[in-house]
Amino acid sequence: MKRIKREILNWAKERIELDALRNIIKSEDYLSLVNTIECLENEDCIKPVKSSGKNGKNPGLYLKYHIIREKDHDEDLIREIKGLHFWISSERFLKHPEKYLSCRTFIYTLSEFLKIHSDKLETALSENERAYQIWKDEKALDKKNGKDNIRLLKECGVFEKLNTYPTPEPFFDYRRGTDIHNVLVIENKDTWFTVRKLMLEDPCLNSLLGVEFDCIVYGEGNKVTQKINSLEDYLSIDHPFCGKVYYWGDLDLKGIDMYLSFKGISPRQNICPFIAAYELMIDRFDALLKNAENKEIFIGHDNQTAPKNIEEFYLAFDEMYADRLAELFSKGYYIPQEILNYEVLKELAGQ
Repeated sequence: MKRIKREILNWAKERIELDALRNIIKSEDYLSLVNTIECLENEDCIKPVKSSGKNGKNPGLYLKYHIIREKDHDEDLIREIKGLHFWISSERFLKHPEKYLSCRTFIYTLSEFLKIHSDKLETALSENERAYQIWKDEKALDKKNGKDNIRLLKECGVFEKLNTYPTPEPFFDYRRGTDIHNVLVIENKDTWFTVRKLMLEDPCLNSLLGVEFDCIVYGEGNKVTQKINSLEDYLSIDHPFCGKVYYWGDLDLKGIDMYLSFKGISPRQNICPFIAAYELMIDRFDALLKNAENKEIFIGHDNQTAPKNIEEFYLAFDEMYADRLAELFSKGYYIPQEILNYEVLKELAGQ
């Protein structure tokens, strides 16, 4: 019964539904559930919300119950809050003890860990590793599942003390050394492998189409547009990345949308399209189109819609190329990255 009452008192809301009560009580049969709820009522832990109605069974149970919490919290609770580790700011809990009750297990567990093992925080751990070390729950500090916990720890002024580092989703990349200034994000796998092959074949190769790159990243299509586990986070794992990022993908509406979305989620980064590659793609495509007997084979994918801010992409080009690209799209053409294959790029490498 102590466990049940503790979980009910830790419930975040003032009312609790019958289904939630059933999950806390874990009764094997309905009569046992009825008896337990009657005991909780008799012990002034809960009282029925009569306006919620009953469940239609015999004996009946109300669909909602009000959780009874003392207005003047007992001295033991206040003493517990005052006894939290000094790193944890407890002022808000002293003013509103009910807020402490709603997160009591989480904060108390942290406090006890800090009292005994604060020295362990001298060594930085990943967020999941630290979460398991303290709470035996590796997801407790996860940006998706544990965001409420992270917010609470920041409000208590203790999150930074945990000495954690993020582990964003890894990207496939190839780097020349550790000092990264210029990054090329490549949308498609084959083109990424081609550029990597060129860099491996010639260790002295320091530029591609007139731009020097220290690192090439495989964007994996839409992966590069994800806000959580972003490329910005990945590049800044060891130290803040302050270089320039070039993006290179297919010349179709979807590829342009990927670039604009990627740029939109990383406003602090210096991101631009790899213009030299795009212009070369247009030039080679025009040559193919001019000599093609059947131009319909170059018609692109169906059902693609232009991004609302596509003009932002066009503005990065000289007017001639921007107009030509818009014209090609209006006729349904698209240009894949693979038009610049290994043979083409090897001939131009280093120029």
